[in-house]
Amino acid sequence: MKDQALWERIDAHPMPKGFIDALTAQSGWTRDRAEETVREYKRLAYLVALVKTARRVPSTAVEQVWRLHGEDRSAYQSFCSEALGRDWHLPDGPVPRRGGRDMELTLKAYAREFGETAPARIWPDPNRRVRLGIAGGFAAAGAAGSVAASSVGPVLAGGALAALILWLGNRGSVEAGDHWWYLPGGDVGFDGSDGGGGDGGGGGD
Repeated sequence: MKDQALWERIDAHPMPKGFIDALTAQSGWTRDRAEETVREYKRLAYLVALVKTARRVPSTAVEQVWRLHGEDRSAYQSFCSEALGRDWHLPDGPVPRRGGRDMELTLKAYAREFGETAPARIWPDPNRRVRLGIAGGFAAAGAAGSVAASSVGPVLAGGALAALILWLGNRGSVEAGDHWWYLPGGDVGFDGSDGGGGDGGGGGD
């Protein structure tokens, strides 16, 4: 971890009184899941604070914590100034979805800083739809080949390739039924000034 003191300051900063209760009521999550997602929110905050020029983006679940936190302006401003040491502006309105590169870089930075893969149920796979499409194509091609050749070989081969693609995805951060959300282009998550949008932070993503 590049800045242990920064992480300890963020991790130790208290959330507003009654925050977990409000989060469980809003989201329908269990208390354990709500507490886990708050921790993941703080991990994102660390990644955001660590390198200003890197665009780090939240998963849907983490964004829900971020927005609820932002509703308490005083507590949120205290978190930004005392824990992060800088502003971290919430985007106005719905956060648009974009290509997967920003999320992929976020997840790589997460693994590098925390020494583990982001938990799949909080950070689902940004390329899940693409992978499902490719896997489905292999399976369909195999089925068509089997019909044409009157053999089970092609369908077995296609099914095996599809399963391999899905398995490789499951080795990372994958969760069915979720989507990725991104910060608007040009917004690095602090003050709206884009320091180039690069990854930064060294180590190479």
